[in-house]
Amino acid sequence: MSKASLEFYDLSLEMHENIITAYGQIEHRTGQEIHLTIDGQIGKGEVMPLPGWSKSTAEQTKKELESIQRDPDQFFLSPLGYSPEVQAGMTSAYWSQRASSAREPLWSILGGSADEIMVNALIGGGTKDRFRRSILTALEQGNTTLKIKMGFPDDEDRLQLVADEIAPDTRIRFDANASWSLQQAMDFIDLADGLLGDRLEYIEDPVKDIKELQQIRTNLPVPIATDSLTPTIETITHAIEECLTDYVVLKPSLLGGIEPVLKIAKLAHDKGISVVVSSTYDGPVGLYSWCHLAAAIGNGVAHGLGTASLIDDKRMESLIPTRGSIKLV
Repeated sequence: MSKASLEFYDLSLEMHENIITAYGQIEHRTGQEIHLTIDGQIGKGEVMPLPGWSKSTAEQTKKELESIQRDPDQFFLSPLGYSPEVQAGMTSAYWSQRASSAREPLWSILGGSADEIMVNALIGGGTKDRFRRSILTALEQGNTTLKIKMGFPDDEDRLQLVADEIAPDTRIRFDANASWSLQQAMDFIDLADGLLGDRLEYIEDPVKDIKELQQIRTNLPVPIATDSLTPTIETITHAIEECLTDYVVLKPSLLGGIEPVLKIAKLAHDKGISVVVSSTYDGPVGLYSWCHLAAAIGNGVAHGLGTASLIDDKRMESLIPTRGSIKLV
């Protein structure tokens, strides 16, 4: 590889709509956009830590990039000494540069065969009126898979509202963000199974830790997904190898980016476990990368990447879903 040069720029992106989760509100996103130049071709990446999920801050990742900038080639010799967010941004820039040099789309360079992905609509918390309006808006826009944030005192009321509003062909994913006790999880799952039946695709992170999931796994009547219960490559690998989950949700920016996610996806596929690639409310460059990564994985499920309309940036427009899918350009 010819000698690389690196430039990066601070990002501060406002959100059109605050996202309310069991961890608190997400109101804006900050970080850095990377431009990596090799042989005159530029590849772009993004580093945008997510408070509450990331261990690093935007200030810390900026210092890492300043260190890499002095000799970018050294990063590729020893990337593991950097935060997952920086690894993800730098390697995305590298793969983007390769795609640009080859004049191929990123999904093709990564081994994919399709230029379109399905995505779920994201329904956050807020008041019941706002919650209901969000569901109705998502359905009016043609979305057929909804991911619904849970972990609130009135979860059962929200479940009933969902059951009343959705059509027979709508698929629902509930995300408890590991906020329920064992008993709360069992009660909610039984109620959701009875109200939704086949419309319930999975429950994500229903209990507080992986040990609790192991305790109830064999007694659960619905599919399970893990995300915050399996925050590292090691815990994800363990859950896959032990078949503790039916779906594994992967946030590339928290796992080091493209290469680790592709490896995990293969392992999951071999075990009959589906992979859902998920956004960390990324900006235009990050979301672009993860959409192409999801297309390369190509396992026929809806991904958690339909977040473009949440960010106030014109570059997001091409990544806004149409009737639950994103056409990659």
